[in-house]
Amino acid sequence: MSTDEISVDEREELDWLRRENRLLRVERDILLKIATEYTLERAEPPRR
Repeated sequence: MSTDEISVDEREELDWLRRENRLLRVERDILLKIATEYTLERAEPPRR
């Protein structure tokens, strides 16, 4: 194995980390949308 190659274990870990990263990005986007909606609802003037 040359110094540029990675082991099977390293490849598996890299794949797992990429999947986790993708999931965390989706969760962050969902939470950001929820927080934005909540903030906008609270910023509305009171109804009379």
